[in-house]
Amino acid sequence: MQVPVGSPMPVRLAPSAAGRCRRRVHLDNDPQAPRERRLAADDGARHRIADMDAHRDRVVQELAVAFPGAPEGASAWDVLDAGGRPPVVLGLPLASEHRVGDPEMVVWLGDGYVPVIVRSHRTTDQGAGAVLSSPAEPLRRTVADGRKPRPHQSDVLALAHLYRLLGEQGLASDTALGGVIGRGHADAGEPGAAHDDAENVLWHDLSVLLPEYDRRFADRLAVATAARAGQVLARPTRIGECRRCPWWPVCSVELEAGHDISLVSAGGDTEVLLGAGVRTVDQLARMPADEVAELPLTGIDPATARTRARAWLVGAPVVRRHGRITVPRADLELDVDMESYLDDGAYLWGTFLTGPAVTRLGLTAGYRPFASWRPMPDADEGRAFADFWGYLTELRRLAAEHGLTFAAYCYSRWAEERWLRSTPVRYPQVPGMPGTAAIEAFCSGPQWVDMYQQIRDQFIVPGSMKLKSLAPLAGFHWRDAEPGGENSMAWYRTAVGFDGAAPDVASAERVLRYNEDDVRATLALREWMTHRSGTVPTAAELDARVF
Repeated sequence: MQVPVGSPMPVRLAPSAAGRCRRRVHLDNDPQAPRERRLAADDGARHRIADMDAHRDRVVQELAVAFPGAPEGASAWDVLDAGGRPPVVLGLPLASEHRVGDPEMVVWLGDGYVPVIVRSHRTTDQGAGAVLSSPAEPLRRTVADGRKPRPHQSDVLALAHLYRLLGEQGLASDTALGGVIGRGHADAGEPGAAHDDAENVLWHDLSVLLPEYDRRFADRLAVATAARAGQVLARPTRIGECRRCPWWPVCSVELEAGHDISLVSAGGDTEVLLGAGVRTVDQLARMPADEVAELPLTGIDPATARTRARAWLVGAPVVRRHGRITVPRADLELDVDMESYLDDGAYLWGTFLTGPAVTRLGLTAGYRPFASWRPMPDADEGRAFADFWGYLTELRRLAAEHGLTFAAYCYSRWAEERWLRSTPVRYPQVPGMPGTAAIEAFCSGPQWVDMYQQIRDQFIVPGSMKLKSLAPLAGFHWRDAEPGGENSMAWYRTAVGFDGAAPDVASAERVLRYNEDDVRATLALREWMTHRSGTVPTAAELDARVF
């Protein structure tokens, strides 16, 4: 791609650029972009960044201990410029005409260096094929038994960026490798022992990806250079990255003003629609049914795609697939919501008990949490889970004993089931801990109801399927001004006193209030579906309208 000329200053892109949205690269480099409209980092984002920084600092300190004589930082260039080739260099700042980067470590392979970076996410899963080494012995690479690489394209693209930077300095090995030191975790949802990714370097063969990186980098460089020169090579489109992008308030206004088709489609389906000449929601809404049926969509059936477009145009947040809405109800109903901290553990199981049989059985209706207020990972997680499971089991027993029905409800079962299945495996010694067979029987049985699936099966939703987006249909609103899973992790960190700080009771109460609202929201949604969803338009009604 030819780079536009006339830019007032050269562009240098960081390792994240090749994996980043083209429009974000444009806005980051456009001097006229409305930066005052960018989203400010919320509690969750701030703590995620702080967590990453703290993890990186710990790893870098450990590397400095492991390699006490290694040159470090900008001063390392004195050694390299003098022709020295130490086996390891720490924190080497790199810059070229159009690239900049700062790997935590570069390792000498005999003919040149390869980069190693630090990340705060998991880098491996159970499986096979991961090439690992100790950070203290990076040249002793072995294929690990029982581990496979966890896909993180952004990691590999960042490594390719740094490898190219090393090459531009005449320092790169002919062997295109790059390593990642991840973050410790427990193998949640998987049998077997815990594995600490912070104790290993995961090595990637970069040779296969380098052509893709080069293509992406050339494109992002052209976009950024054009932006500096007042030109536009990247228009907005809604993608997964938008959820965390600070520029979303800017892009969303432009997308909605243009009725962009990506507002009601996703991923490959957006590309299919654009390829068919469908660029706006209006065009899809007005397409004849027989033409819509010919669209080779994969994420959604074509008729549903058109209904979503029509719902978006009339401002309907949901559309009934059929005339009658049903949802499983029971004499005893327990809404359940779990809160976890990263991959370290589930520290809170919140429940909310309702139902016509509560008073008859002498039970107490309302919210009941089962929590551990110790920094995860910690064995006290097992105690909290066992207490939760004991409460759930007792309710099921009482219902069966009195000939009554019981149902437990969640929203998007995969999150709860990840920890339902893994906690007994990781803490089998805790008193009252159920066996895996009991967990599997419950998760696959009719008493466990996923309200997300109930919504998906019975409604067409043109926008977000998140609970925070749909609960307002039932008139429900969270008491906290900033409700969200990531923010709750930030509050939890403060509540338990991460990094040596004193535990904060107010933050713990904030987490509990947020969790209670989560379980009350699924109850409100269920009541709305049962009693008040009849006014929602049906797909047939929208199909009969002229657009």
